[in-house]
This record gives sequence, structure tokens and C-alpha cells, in this order.
Amino acid sequence: MSVFERPGAVRLFPSAHAGRGLPVEQAVRAWVTAAWLLAVEGRAYVEDLAGGADQPQLRQVVRMRLLELLLAVDWQLAGCAPPADEHQLALALEFGLGEVADLDGAELIRLFALDTGLGGDGADAVDDGAVPELWDRLCAAFPGALPDPLLASGQRAVLQALRSWSALCTAARIDASFLEPLLKDA
Repeated sequence: MSVFERPGAVRLFPSAHAGRGLPVEQAVRAWVTAAWLLAVEGRAYVEDLAGGADQPQLRQVVRMRLLELLLAVDWQLAGCAPPADEHQLALALEFGLGEVADLDGAELIRLFALDTGLGGDGADAVDDGAVPELWDRLCAAFPGALPDPLLASGQRAVLQALRSWSALCTAARIDASFLEPLLKDA
């Protein structure tokens, strides 16, 4: 039984659904940044995960990068500055996530198949845990449409999203300069 099918299944974006949030300026920056990370960087990792079916070590690295990305999104949505790189994974496995998904460290280890290891004859048998399912559910539960740059029409959708986010910043009287690095990546 999937962690998403059992009673008391994982809640996605629990703070947002509970009505808790950040001050307007910080919230706009956090949600736009989260949307970018999920839509652009995250989808690329998920595609790498699927494309590396015969490369278990690559898949393990990609799962770790996806977990690190979810941590970055979690801290953005919490309004926190991330800790130093060398402490991030340890803190995630100790305290779990709270903004992206209600997951503790043990659940993250299981979902991201971090306890399977590599080596020996069974290395090719390592699966990706529930990562693809978690990712699909996160994208579907995100409050707003996430552009998919991996589709043929995706670049247009990314540029439209950036225009919409810029307009949102203007309407909320927020300096949209934080969008500049995203524009360069687009």
C-alpha cells in the first residue's frame, strides 16, 4: 500500500491548506520561487530519474538531488534561510519536511529509497521508491498551474508564467528583481 493510499496519508502543502502563511511580499517571492523550482528544476530531475532506468547509481544521486530540491522549496515556503549545504540533508532526515509535505525523516528515507544502498548483485534491483508518485502529486496539488518546460510548448508556458508572476509582483507592489535569475535560465 502506497503512503498516499493509507489512512492519514501524506498531506501536501499543509500550511497553505491550513491558512497559515507569510507576509505578502515574502509569500509572493516564496511561492514564485517554489513554482520555478518544482516546474523547471524538479521536472528535469524526474526526467533524469526515468531516463536512468539502467543506471542505479545515477538514480540514487537524482533522488538525493530531488530531496535537496524539496528541502529548498520547504525552506522557501517556511520563510527560512537554508542552513549550510553540509547540514541540509542531515537536518531533513532529522526533522523532515513541513511546508511541502507532512513527512518526517523516516518517511523521507523510505519514500526516497535512501536505505536501499547500492552494491552487490542487487544494485540494479533498487527502485526509486515513491519519488515519481510524490512528485506527480506535489505538482498536481500546487496552488496554481506549473509550466512544463519539457513539453514542446513548454517554453512558451514558462515565459507566460514569468510574465504572470511579474504582473503579480507589480499588482502587489513587490520588487520583481528576484525574477531576473529565472528569466536568464528560461
